[in-house]
Amino acid sequence: MKARFLFLAGAAAATLLTGCASDGAALSAADTPAPILILEDAERFAGLMAGEGLPDADALQTDYIDKGTRGVAIFTPYRIRDGKTLAVELAAAPERYRRAIEVCLPAARAMQAETSATLANVSVLLDVAALVPAGKYPNPVPAYIVFGAGNSGGTAAPDGLVMGLEVLCDGQDSLTIRQVLEEFVAHEVAHSYQGQVRDGSEGQGLLSMVLTEGFADFVMEQAIGRASLTDAARAEYGLAHEAELWAELQADIEAGVMDQGDWLYGPGRNGRTNDLGYWIGKRICEAYYAQAEDKTAALQAMLKLDDPGAILDASGYAARFAPAD
Repeated sequence: MKARFLFLAGAAAATLLTGCASDGAALSAADTPAPILILEDAERFAGLMAGEGLPDADALQTDYIDKGTRGVAIFTPYRIRDGKTLAVELAAAPERYRRAIEVCLPAARAMQAETSATLANVSVLLDVAALVPAGKYPNPVPAYIVFGAGNSGGTAAPDGLVMGLEVLCDGQDSLTIRQVLEEFVAHEVAHSYQGQVRDGSEGQGLLSMVLTEGFADFVMEQAIGRASLTDAARAEYGLAHEAELWAELQADIEAGVMDQGDWLYGPGRNGRTNDLGYWIGKRICEAYYAQAEDKTAALQAMLKLDDPGAILDASGYAARFAPAD
C-alpha cells in the first residue's frame, strides 16, 4: 500500500512540475508552474549578508522583513519579531547564519522536485481535496525558506509553511539538510491542513497538543517513507522508557496540566530528551491508524481532532500499560 501511495503521489508531483501540455510542446516561461519551495526571502537575506560587516537593524527591517513574502509574515510574530531582535541574534552568532548561507541554502535551491513530491504525498494521503473547499487556500500549500532569529526551525499557517534555515542547518551537511528539510516540509504542511479543517473545538489541552504534534510526525513518516532523522533521539529514549513516560503523561493529562513545557517545545523533564510528547503522540496515532478499517477516515479523524479523548480510547494505546487483572 505504501508503494502504491508513493507512486500516485509521485505522479501528482510530476503533474505539478511539468504541467499538462498534451501535444508535447515545451512550456513557455509564462506557463511554467510557480515554484512550490519559495526561496525569495532567504536569497534577499543572503544578499544583505554579502557586503562588508553585518546588516544593522534598520536594514534588516526595511530590506528583509518589510519586503518579505507571506513566509516572513507568518514567521515574524513570536519568532523574527522585528529588525532589532534579528540584528541582536545575528551579531551574537554570525557564523551560524553564514554557514547556513554557504552550506544549506545551495542544498535548498536544489529541492523543488522533492518538495513538490512530498507536498503531493501528504495531500493524497489525507485526501484534503475532500475536506477543504476548492480555492479557499492555495493548493498545494507553498513552502517558504527564511532566516529567523535563531529560535525556530519551522511553523505553519493554513496558507503556508515556513522553515528557519539557520536553525535547521545547525550541524547538518549538504546531504543531511535535504533530508531534514524534507521532514519539516511534511510535518509543517500537516499543520497547515490542521489549520484549514479545525474549528478550535479540539482545545489547547495537553492531550490535544500531543496528538496535534504526534499526528504531524506520523504523517511525515508516512509521506517520506522512512523513519525521521529528527525523531531518532526521541524514539531511542521513548522505546526504552515508554511505560513510565506514558504513566507520567497520562497523570498530567488527567490532572488537567496545561504547561506543555515538559513534553513539547522545550527541554525535557529532569534533563530527558526534548519533546517526548511528539513521540508519544505519534505512537498513539500509529495505534489508532493500525486498528482502523477505513484508513483514510482514520487519518481525517486525527487531522480534524474533534474529540482527542475518543482518539486515545479507540487507539487502545493506554490499554497496553494497564495493570493486568
